This record gives sequence, structure tokens and C-alpha cells, in this order.
Amino acid sequence: MAIEAKYNALITARFDRAALERGGGPGMKDGLAGVLGAVKYSGFGVTAKKLEEDELIEELEGADILISEFEPLTRRVIESSPRLKLIGCCRTGPEASVDIVAASERGIPVLHTPGRNAVSVAEFTLAMMIGVARHLAEVYHLLKYTEELTQVSYEDKKDERKGVTSEWSLDPSAPFNRFQGPELAGKILGLVGFGAIGREVALRAKAFGMRILIFDPYVSDAGAKSEDVEKASLERLAESSDFVVMAAKVSAETIGLFSRSIFGRMKPTSYFINAARAALVDYGALYEALAGRRIAGAALDVYPEEPIPPDSPFRGLDNILITPHLAGASTDIPRHHSRMIAAAVCQAISGSPPAVLRNPECWERSSFARKG
Repeated sequence: MAIEAKYNALITARFDRAALERGGGPGMKDGLAGVLGAVKYSGFGVTAKKLEEDELIEELEGADILISEFEPLTRRVIESSPRLKLIGCCRTGPEASVDIVAASERGIPVLHTPGRNAVSVAEFTLAMMIGVARHLAEVYHLLKYTEELTQVSYEDKKDERKGVTSEWSLDPSAPFNRFQGPELAGKILGLVGFGAIGREVALRAKAFGMRILIFDPYVSDAGAKSEDVEKASLERLAESSDFVVMAAKVSAETIGLFSRSIFGRMKPTSYFINAARAALVDYGALYEALAGRRIAGAALDVYPEEPIPPDSPFRGLDNILITPHLAGASTDIPRHHSRMIAAAVCQAISGSPPAVLRNPECWERSSFARKG
């Protein structure tokens, strides 16, 4: 039976509007668009600037459904929006933007998009691994912004050898010798966390010929075997891996997980990569390991304080690749999360609790639960 109700929607997320035509459930042959009334686009998805509380409350007047991303859905916003029945948050962790408790008290389901940026972060992570191991950022900077590699004379590039273009120089001080680094092929990758991002990193690392160790207490031996990866303790992972990649979520049990003692187990030839969250890592211990050359290098996209302070000691290191929290900045992510959230909203409106429901305990009190 077709769904007759029309729901007004406010969309403040970056959103692929074509997603409204897809993801239909029972009685929704025209996708989400077929059951929506007025659809308003506003906020970050339009202006790249988050709405303030008062602005969001005003925009939500008359809205039944909110699809957001970065706007702060505080208790005040939720309690000031009496018509609001459903929240779709286009983030892996909706609690970063939504007061889940306040929504649950109102019986408002909160949907989210786990893994929306998994491919983006995984690809960026592989780039960081290659970049730090092969000194890409350092040589780019030296070649483009300094004369260190250009205003120089090498003994093996003089006279009749000057016109040889098949090599830069084989002098000991030349780039060929200064900036050599390891291949990924045949190396061991240690993944701390094996969720959506960890799995995408592993998939790509295998294509490079890497062996994969994982530390994740929530993955069974059978599950690891089915993914062609090997479970290991955190200690063994640190001792064995040539590249260690953080891919865990922040929780009470993972804060500071990669500690000073764990850094002490890493090989002097190994690299540490973090494009997950800074709270997982003892950054003081990481700095000491890098400054003391106890590990070969690190690539970091996240920091205890962001933006990174101008006096951060990490900026003075020469065995590090640093980027400004860009791993999840792919232009394809809005397309991914739009498709995911549209399908989840369709499922909710059809009367079934979506798998991506962040607060399932409130479903039976929601406007969409099948009664009787």
C-alpha cells in the first residue's frame, strides 16, 4: 500500500539531491521524494557555514524531518521543534552533532551514516604511508621552494656527463641516496581497529602485497580468517609491523590506547600513521619516539589540538608527514552519505527500524513504528 503522508524536510547537510529519487521502500516507488512535501535546503550544505541555534530553530519551523551534518542539534533546538519526528545525521558518529539523549526523550529516531568516509580515509592512509616512507612531501618542498636540490654541482654530472638525463646524480649527497625508502610490498601492516575504515585499508594494502595484522577485540578469529587477516595482541602488532595504522574509534577503552610502552615495542625501521583520532594516542610519547629516531617516521592527519598550534614541536621534525585533518575530505563523500541517509529515511518511514538507527531504544515510541 502506498504511503500517503507527506513530510516536510529541512536539509542542512551537503547533499546529492538525486538521492531523493532513490532508496524507496514499500509503497515508495518514487523514492524519498515521493513522500516529501516541502523540502528546504539551508545551513552548511548551502553556505559552508553552520547555522546557529536560533537560526536552526527558525529553519526547523514546520519541518518533520531534518537531514543534517555539522549543525549543532542541541537539546534546546530539539525541544523547540515540536513537529520534528526524524533526524538523519550524515556523520559516522552523530553524537558529535546531535544530543542523542534529548532526541530519544522525544521519541525521535536518529539515523547516521557509518562508513560514509571509509574509502576516502583508506585511500588517504595509503597515500600517507607511501608519502612518509618515500619522503614525497620533503623532496617536493625542497625542489619547489628551495634551491637545495637545484643550485648544486655533482662530480658525476660534469663535462661529458652533464647531458645525461637518465639519472639525477649518484653522488652520496644527491636525492637518490638521501631519500631512499622502503616499498610496501612484502611489508607487515598493523591495523589498530578493524571496522569499516580498517577493512578498506586492508583491502588496498593487500593489493600492494602487504601482510595484515589486526588488533580488534571485537573481531572473532573466524571473522579475521574470512577477511584474510591475522589477529594479534597490541604488543605483538607493534613489535612486528613495518607500518602501524590507527583505525579505531574513540571510546573509554581506546583513549590513550597506543601508549608510551607500546611505542617502545616498535621497530626502529617502522612507521606510525594516524588519520583516525588523536585521543587514541599518547602524542608526547610519539614525539619522543620520532625526535629520538626510535622509529623511522610518522604521518599524522589528526592532533590533540586543532588547528595545530604554530609552536607545535611536531612541526620541527624532519621524519614526519603532517596534513590538516583531510583524510575524510573527499568530494565524493556527500554522494555516499546522501545515498545512505535517503535509504535509511525511506526505511524508517516505511515502518521498519533502520540498521543505522543510533538510538534504537526509542524506536517503539517514534511516529514511524508499526503499531499493533
